[in-house]
Amino acid sequence: MRIAVAQVNPRVGDLSGNMSKMLDYARQAAHAHVDLVVFGAGSLTGAHIGGLVDSHAFIEDAHDHLCAFAKESPVPALVSCASVNELDADTLAIVPELFLAGAGSLESLGAPALLESDVVPVIELADSNIAVLFDGHFESGSKLSNVDVLVEMNYDAFGDPMAAPAARGDLRHLSALASECGAHVVSANQCGAADAVVFAGNSTVTAPNGSLMHAAPIDEEDLFVFDTAPGAVHEVQQRPAVELDIREIVWRAIVVATRDYVQKNGFSDVIIGLSGGIDSSVVAAIAVDALGAAHVHGVAMPGPYSSDASLADAQELARMLGIDCAVAPIDEPLEAFERVLAHSCGGSVDGLAAENLQARVRTVELMTIGNSHDWLMLNCGNKSEAAMGFSTLYGDTAGAFAPIGDIYKTEVYELAAWRNAQEPRIPQAIIDKEPSAELYAGARDTDRLPPYEQLDELLEAHVEGELGAAEAIEAGFDAHLVACVLAAVQLNEYKRRSEPIAPHVLGTSFTKDRAWPITNGWRDPGIV
Repeated sequence: MRIAVAQVNPRVGDLSGNMSKMLDYARQAAHAHVDLVVFGAGSLTGAHIGGLVDSHAFIEDAHDHLCAFAKESPVPALVSCASVNELDADTLAIVPELFLAGAGSLESLGAPALLESDVVPVIELADSNIAVLFDGHFESGSKLSNVDVLVEMNYDAFGDPMAAPAARGDLRHLSALASECGAHVVSANQCGAADAVVFAGNSTVTAPNGSLMHAAPIDEEDLFVFDTAPGAVHEVQQRPAVELDIREIVWRAIVVATRDYVQKNGFSDVIIGLSGGIDSSVVAAIAVDALGAAHVHGVAMPGPYSSDASLADAQELARMLGIDCAVAPIDEPLEAFERVLAHSCGGSVDGLAAENLQARVRTVELMTIGNSHDWLMLNCGNKSEAAMGFSTLYGDTAGAFAPIGDIYKTEVYELAAWRNAQEPRIPQAIIDKEPSAELYAGARDTDRLPPYEQLDELLEAHVEGELGAAEAIEAGFDAHLVACVLAAVQLNEYKRRSEPIAPHVLGTSFTKDRAWPITNGWRDPGIV
């Protein structure tokens, strides 16, 4: 039996576009004389479809496109689609359903969520038995007999580029499963991204002897054809993600997330404020890798406390990346705001209000330039700043998408080092200098934050490790540091809700995984 595995990057809700892409792969598979093509879960509708699941019009439209695909596909295909299923006489449920579609036929294999845990759909095709596991819908230890091919369709392999079995280092699991069943094992995933979700890619095929036959890229579409006949030889064409540097995986995941967010939402170009600091430099490098230098536009906006070195660093970054860099000083609009607002602010704009005003003026400049050219504004905030509220509402929290918003500051430096090791893209002076927002004379981030090495270690223990104050102190963290950091994290929940979405690639996402209530009178009793 010959089987094709198609790893695709669909756009959520683009039923016609997704169907057309699937038909292209089905026709390529037909030219290779396959008996079946396997698509990752959600290839037709995109994933995750969120509130669209409650739209009966969308579900009906999706089913119509599924029927059209079945009619037009020259070969049978294993696909999934959200469908209306009857739980009982009075209750309907919309859940993913498996179908064998193509060659003019459409056959339902059932909705895995509604099946008993020990029931596995089996397709009989070309004198072979193909069992289908959907999101691990199978009890461990259950036996599968007389199976020639086992297909895992991973709808929830997302939110972490290490989520796919091969990327997690789960090749041993797939190898053991293949050996135990005496079958070829296909792990079929999506690639690409949808809003904050980054799909794992890295679809794999494992031979009955447990050896890896193929691993698709983590971030590209892929079509692989294999033969189940004994003795068929297949050369591994890609490395499984488990063999890649974690920094490479994260970088590639953020690049594809940025590209897909921009392009799937109808934009071609982005605008970025270049401060001469590490965050905006890494974001600019990511954007260039995602979109190409011609589609990335930098703006340097020196203010009253900006150093000459910062402007020079921003311009050198632009030169190394091959992007344009306009210079739009904020001094004149800042002075105008201060003059107009002085009376209402008690005679003058001072202190924190004056610092935040600078950040907001920069946002006004960026958004105005971006609006004039229909460019999307990228945010340059990181996870450490978001945790501590070290940002200005409607200032540097602005933007449509935050490529490094789910990355701690120390990890931002690690990504910069990795990218420069491949090809110098970020001036070393930017990596080496002490971080500063330059909103007042002599400003340094450490004026208001602990050193990032200490801060990020504690944040990871608290956010990812879910340690409370008492547990953190018991683990060896300084009690004063714990009190300051944990209180700031809770206090700034409201500010994080106003920040743009960020691709979820590592650890615990503030928006997806850890959304504490904004109005919250509880305080950790372990804070002393």
